[in-house]
Amino acid sequence: MTRPTLRLRAPMAASVAALFLAGCSTQAEKNAAPPIRSITRQAAPTQTQLPIIRSEPIAPDPDKALQNYRELLKLSPDDDTRNEALRRQADLQIQVEDAKGNSDPALIGKSIETYQQLLAQRPGAPDNDRVLYQLARGYQNIGQTDQAIATLRRLAAEYPTSNLIGDARFRSAELLYNLGRYPEAEVDYAFVLGLGANASFHESAQYKYGWTLFKQTKYDQGLPVFFAILDRELPPGELEDPDAALEAVPKDKADLASSSLRVSSLSFAALGGGNAINAHFQKIGSEPRFYPLIYNALGGLFVEKRRFSDAALTYSAFIERYPLHASAPKFQKGVINAYDQGGFNDLVVREKERYVTAYEPSAAYWAGRAPTPEVLTELRKGMEDLGRHYQAMAQAGTAPGNAANFVKAAGWYKKILDNFASDPKIAEVNLLYADSLYDGGRTSEAAGQYMKTAYDYPSHPKASEAAYAAVQAWQRLAKEVPPADRAAALRQSIDASLKLADTFNDHPQWNVVVTRAAQDLYEIKATDEAVTVSERLIARTPPATADQRRIAFGVVADARFAQGRYPEAEAAYGRLLALLPANAPERKLVIDQLAASIYKQGEAARDGGDLRAAAEAFLRVGATVPDASIRPNADFDAASAYLALEDWPKATAALEGFRSRYPGNALVADVDKKLAAAYQKDGKPALAASALQRIASRPGESADTRRESAWLAATLYDEAKQKPQASKAYEFYISNFALPIERGIAGRRRLADYALETRDRGRYLYWLRDLVKADEAAGAGRTDASKLAGAQAALELALASAQDARSIRLSLPVEKSLPARKNATEVAVQALNRAAAYGFADTATAATYELGVVYRDFSRALIDSERPKGLKPDELEQYNLLIEEQADPFDQKAIEAHEVNLKRVNQNLWNKSIAASAKALGELAPAKYGKRETREDSYESLR
Repeated sequence: MTRPTLRLRAPMAASVAALFLAGCSTQAEKNAAPPIRSITRQAAPTQTQLPIIRSEPIAPDPDKALQNYRELLKLSPDDDTRNEALRRQADLQIQVEDAKGNSDPALIGKSIETYQQLLAQRPGAPDNDRVLYQLARGYQNIGQTDQAIATLRRLAAEYPTSNLIGDARFRSAELLYNLGRYPEAEVDYAFVLGLGANASFHESAQYKYGWTLFKQTKYDQGLPVFFAILDRELPPGELEDPDAALEAVPKDKADLASSSLRVSSLSFAALGGGNAINAHFQKIGSEPRFYPLIYNALGGLFVEKRRFSDAALTYSAFIERYPLHASAPKFQKGVINAYDQGGFNDLVVREKERYVTAYEPSAAYWAGRAPTPEVLTELRKGMEDLGRHYQAMAQAGTAPGNAANFVKAAGWYKKILDNFASDPKIAEVNLLYADSLYDGGRTSEAAGQYMKTAYDYPSHPKASEAAYAAVQAWQRLAKEVPPADRAAALRQSIDASLKLADTFNDHPQWNVVVTRAAQDLYEIKATDEAVTVSERLIARTPPATADQRRIAFGVVADARFAQGRYPEAEAAYGRLLALLPANAPERKLVIDQLAASIYKQGEAARDGGDLRAAAEAFLRVGATVPDASIRPNADFDAASAYLALEDWPKATAALEGFRSRYPGNALVADVDKKLAAAYQKDGKPALAASALQRIASRPGESADTRRESAWLAATLYDEAKQKPQASKAYEFYISNFALPIERGIAGRRRLADYALETRDRGRYLYWLRDLVKADEAAGAGRTDASKLAGAQAALELALASAQDARSIRLSLPVEKSLPARKNATEVAVQALNRAAAYGFADTATAATYELGVVYRDFSRALIDSERPKGLKPDELEQYNLLIEEQADPFDQKAIEAHEVNLKRVNQNLWNKSIAASAKALGELAPAKYGKRETREDSYESLR
């Protein structure tokens, strides 16, 4: 029979919905599924979605309703009524406990027993699907989840076409998901999805299905599920900003969309990040319409998790897959920001470089299109950031690579200049560009850019700073270039300096720049211009510093000196010297330059033939600046000029002054030579000799010069009749110069003569002996003159010996005096023989004569000797005869000596010595020689 259709009351329907909603609550959150409030707040399915017939409304008082069912059952109704009452009683009891929070499991257990009883009593009943559904609910409420799942599976197995099948499978999936039995839950969720988009809980099942796949790491399978949710819930069109897109989602779907987007990001994070997105899209052959949003969401997730490198790689992955996409610059900016947040400064720099390179106006990315304002703003900022980065890095380091970093910085600044010419800070950037070039060693380029910064832009605060930097750069370039190019670099510096001076009259470095310009003009030999610029500085109001003014005066003086305008130079140096403190280190240099200016005037006068004016100018050097280094030269040249004028008094005065002021000067040697010549010409031989003596004593002179000077000094002293000085001069010559032998012999002769004149017999004999020795020692160097002088000296020495012998008187006792007289006589004889041996007629004849005299003297000494006292006459007579016998041999020897002389007549010789011998023979042997005519005896022996 057909049973009447039972309708559930509204509370029953609400309880069914509540049962469903309970399956989507806290336990799912504990298992990592996101809390989707939009799902939990869904309204109960409509009647067309759940084939549950509503019962009559439940009485407002559930306890009273339960009591009514109990009273009904006591009436023993028919089976159908009884079963319906039992079912309703069980349903109501579960509802009541549900409302109370399932506080009485025993009552729920009674409902379960009722459902089990009904199922047992009515197996296969067509409405048992509802009983099974409620039974599963009861199990779930008392925590018997496995029994609830088994019951729901029984419902699905026994009533596959039941209207409750979708609800049952969804509830089963939820319970399985909460237990972590994801593969089983996956099957049930898939079943619900298979019922179509209009089936109850389709959206919830779809969302949870994606999560079961995620939990099983089936990321590639789960992503299309979440993409489908996002495609449905997100606003239409290509989306990029996750926050903006989610903001546009209706509030009841916002959590669903947000969670789906997040789990998509988690999936890609698990698959490997941004490259996994690219791989996924490549694999499926397409991408969702909101694909930019997927990259941004994943990047944002990584940033949230502080995985900044992964975030940057995600944004880079977008650019890699879509390099020409309109949002590519934004994603590159994301790369930069991610690395920046992570503190990866080097990578930030790298990515900024990549941004600028990829999206600057000339980049291929634009394909002729104009960059967007947003990109231009970022480019401008990035270029300056990069420039300042490399500039700061180079400034902070000391490595050789710093120059390269400065050049890199310059490159980035140049990009700003090339691409943002109208930028309000372009002049400031140009200055940074110039600074980087300068510090990077590109000095010439830097100087040009400083000039551009200073003068090619409208007035700006950095102009004067750039102007000064340009001067500094040109200055440095002048030091760097080869010497041949230095003048050109200095010219650039000068022009920059003068332009600064003309343009920035109040520049704090005005005086410094103009001072340097004046010096540089002088260096490049632009002397007239150097004077003009220096005078401009000198006239500056307020005045330049004392040092700067001194430099300016110095440039004027040096310039005039270089131009040969020496009187003007002298005046300028004089002004400069007056400005210098007495202890200024440069004072000496200025003094010397002032002296040089005067000296040059002397040179000019000398070159013009006015020697007297030249001499006066030279002397004015010492009068004006006594301490000038050039004064010795000036004094010397003054003396030379007077010598040329033969103004001997002034010449010698100048020379003597030089010698006394500069005893250690190298020119003193020449001064002495000039003095010797001047004094000789002025008739002052003694003064000349004194100068020559100094020359002869100076070790630095050549041997010839010293020798000649020494001899001339001696002879000039001789000429001046200054015998003591002459003696010393001759002695100096003899002791220092052996050759030529004639001068040595002559000097000794003069020394002997001086001694003789002063009756200094010892020195007289000493020099005679020294003369003889010198002649004998000359060996092959002896000359006739030296021999003759030697012979004469030997004769005089012999005469002195004869005199010595003659001076010994034979006195008593004779035995003592006689040997002394005899020895002295023998010495004299030997000396006379040596003198005669030289072979010169005059000395030989004189020596021979004296030899006879010596013998005769010895004979006379014997005869005139003192007689012993007390001799008797006869004894005396005998003694006298004995003495005469002893003396007679000596008379014979005297006769023989004189005869030797006399024989020389046969050699056509006749002189006073021969004549004296002839006379002596007449006396000694009158019988033989007494009748001979003798010539006048004119010889006188030395006494």
